[in-house]
Amino acid sequence: MGKVIGVLGKFVHSKFAKVSGFILKWLYRTINFVIRQALLICIIYSAAFTFTASYLLYKAFVYCYDIYDGVEQLKHNQPEMSKYMESLQDSVPTIQIKHTYVPLDSISPYLRKAVIASEDAGFYFHPGFDVRAIAEAVDANQNAGRTKFGGSTITQQLAKNLFLTSERSFNRKFKELAYAVLMERELGKDRILELYLNYAQWGKDMFGCQEACMLYYKKSCSKISLDQAINLAAVLASPGKHHPGMRESPFMAKRRAVIYQNMFPKRDSLLVDSLKQLVAPPAQSLSTGDSNK
Repeated sequence: MGKVIGVLGKFVHSKFAKVSGFILKWLYRTINFVIRQALLICIIYSAAFTFTASYLLYKAFVYCYDIYDGVEQLKHNQPEMSKYMESLQDSVPTIQIKHTYVPLDSISPYLRKAVIASEDAGFYFHPGFDVRAIAEAVDANQNAGRTKFGGSTITQQLAKNLFLTSERSFNRKFKELAYAVLMERELGKDRILELYLNYAQWGKDMFGCQEACMLYYKKSCSKISLDQAINLAAVLASPGKHHPGMRESPFMAKRRAVIYQNMFPKRDSLLVDSLKQLVAPPAQSLSTGDSNK
């Protein structure tokens, strides 16, 4: 009996050993497979992440370099046509764009200051964007129930005209801001103002203050009067529909009043402007003007 039990015990022990060995081998292979697959996934993920990160870094470099290179080119050169002018030419192939470039010292101080007063009174004090103007524009648009007012500075307008399309998207707005900040850093205020005055639209097919002055007043932009400068600056808000000869229209009268107020604020005015160095005009300068108004 004891021998039988011993034999059965050995048999059971042998079977158990075989089953245990099989289970252990299966567990080892399973764990080994899982570990190998996990390592393979990690390697593939790392490679994919590295490739994606490298690609994104490359795209970011190209994106930023294009912006930087575009601004860098403006230090000593000016494009033959702005992006806006090219778009206009493409949309209306028959149009004959009129554009003449002149340096800043050939532009009347009256016109420089009138344009600043019209488009961006804090031009010489902001870093390329004006948070207060943006907030005021947002409030005004909410009250109007539609996008009617903009908070763009002269620098932002120049960036949009020179480099960007009229597309409304986050990417375009980001580029506009990036161009504006970089232009402020690399070009300086006077160069930005010079470029703006030379690429701003003053008529359906007319760009630059020199062309506008020659058409409307038959004189160089260095020789226009204060009153003429205010008339020209007033047109910038709607160059496709208005011209200096419409000075008595409600639109032009309102724009002229705003520009004059910004150029010559009252002593107790809290208005932030860039025009304090301009002395008050003679008492009769705005009433008499000249024969070329």
